[in-house]
Amino acid sequence: MSTDYELTRDHVRATRGPFSDEEQRAAELELAALHADGHLLNLRASQGDPPTLEEWGAHYRRKAPLLVRLSLSNPVRYEEMARVAVQRWQEAEQLEVTAIAAVGTGDKAERWLAGESDGA
Repeated sequence: MSTDYELTRDHVRATRGPFSDEEQRAAELELAALHADGHLLNLRASQGDPPTLEEWGAHYRRKAPLLVRLSLSNPVRYEEMARVAVQRWQEAEQLEVTAIAAVGTGDKAERWLAGESDGA
């Protein structure tokens, strides 16, 4: 069975391929900016202003595919980071879906889940 990382890697390989040398340099600069963004999100959390699920999701939606594509050119340097980023991306996506579902249930569904039916 393929992991999320392997599926993402195979998709990126098939649709985009590895970076050229010039593209790789630009991607590494973008990655540095994303690392700084991640540090700012963690700093906010440590100061009592936790980032929203959407902010974490957006961060990993940008970071994971970039790292996966970088790992095609330099697996020794980027593969482990890419695996972790894909895992966190999947976790963030799942948390966002769960939060959306929880918000969308409404009072009637919450009562039903609690076993409080309306006269049935």
